[in-house]
Amino acid sequence: CGHGGDDSGAQGKFNGYFESHAVLDIGLRLRALLEKHVEVQMVREDDTFVSLPERCRMANEWGADIFVSIHLNSATSDASGFEVFTSGSTKSKALAKRVWSRHTTAFPDQKDRGIKTAGFYVLKHTNMPAVLTESCFLSNDAENQWVSLDETRQAMGEVIAEGIFDYFGIESSK
Repeated sequence: CGHGGDDSGAQGKFNGYFESHAVLDIGLRLRALLEKHVEVQMVREDDTFVSLPERCRMANEWGADIFVSIHLNSATSDASGFEVFTSGSTKSKALAKRVWSRHTTAFPDQKDRGIKTAGFYVLKHTNMPAVLTESCFLSNDAENQWVSLDETRQAMGEVIAEGIFDYFGIESSK
């Protein structure tokens, strides 16, 4: 889960909803779904800040099979939609494609901004396939209101979980 502590990340104009709180909630929901099938480690489990180098060190030390960083986007324009970022490695692209596919199926009316390669710190400095999700724009009032709903954050956790299960070939019943 991105951000935390004094680094609240994006903040919605509509209701002041903080990215750090939303992504932690999505991450905790995701963990509950994944734990039935795989071992899960989280770099943060509460509203504390963990630096980017520390996040990567932790994942590398654990010997994680994949790394998923959950975010909500922000823009000065009225941008909307979701996107998945990858380091560009073959396995990262495969993971990104599966998470992206589940998201497009679950939220067909949301603007699809695609899968993109980026040099984000956590994508460059982890030793395993890594993706960074931007599930909506907090700066967009409609998406801000939408992600502030419990059922939306639950569904976001589910699409990431299903994408991970697809990547590993795990059958799940949620």
